[in-house]
Amino acid sequence: MTTLPTDLHAGSTIPTLACIRVRAAADQLSTLRGMTCNIAYNHGFDVDGVADLELAIDEAASMLIALAAPGTDITCTFTAPENALRIEVSAISTAEQPAGKSSFSWFVLESLTDHAELDVVRQGAIAYIGTDDTPRRDATNAATVTVTLQKNLLQRPE
Repeated sequence: MTTLPTDLHAGSTIPTLACIRVRAAADQLSTLRGMTCNIAYNHGFDVDGVADLELAIDEAASMLIALAAPGTDITCTFTAPENALRIEVSAISTAEQPAGKSSFSWFVLESLTDHAELDVVRQGAIAYIGTDDTPRRDATNAATVTVTLQKNLLQRPE
């Protein structure tokens, strides 16, 4: 697990709460769920909101693990726009069809969050770097697949 510095994205006024990078493997899901749960509670979400985000991160990361190139990582960034929590989960994929919005997983993500977005950026030929910084293999048609989730805080009348 690698924890990256928390600062503002270039040109953004939205603060980054945390950024974590883990191996693209199913045994890392509990780490991502735990981090999400902790941040959501500390950000003011109620029990239901935390549970929604926990399930959503599990579903998004599971989708990306299935698509991730061997030996690569999943990066998860938590930002805090006003009255919300935004989570960006990304991985490098060599799949022909990296992901789609017509799957049951995507339906689950849209049900659990207020906003879900899928972004696929083709990289062309790149060399994969593993967690020990050694080149793994070259690949063509690589893409960075990013799932962005946003859950708004409930506004309670005073």
